[in-house]
Amino acid sequence: MPLIRTLAACALLALVGCDAGKPRAVPASATASALTNGMEFSGDRDCVDCDGIESWLRLEQAGKTRRYRMVEIYYGQDHDRRFEDIGEWSTQGELLRLRSSQGGERVYARLEDGFLQARGAQGQRIPAAEGEVLEPARFDSAH
Repeated sequence: MPLIRTLAACALLALVGCDAGKPRAVPASATASALTNGMEFSGDRDCVDCDGIESWLRLEQAGKTRRYRMVEIYYGQDHDRRFEDIGEWSTQGELLRLRSSQGGERVYARLEDGFLQARGAQGQRIPAAEGEVLEPARFDSAH
């Protein structure tokens, strides 16, 4: 499992490095995998008015086109609610920006371990969102 996380982190560096000012050393196999298959992240977080939220994010790049798909499931006592969002992604330094096709934007900071943490529009930490972290996951074409 540590090897998978390491490869996932390397693949994310390859994707994030596309907009970075200086090149980063990434194994060729990780770069090819990231650009061909995409990257996935997942995470669970607490919820004030539900039993928890499960999130899944896929980043894909084909040439210069960068698309994402995010699925969030809010677990409740009576029923679960599923929300899906699609749009385009971009990077700005260590920040990942998800621009929804419905309007709006989410911002995540890439942490040293390859995890993504929710941030404010300018990249600032949000105390209420400290637990909103997505970890690298294995790419699954079935999603």
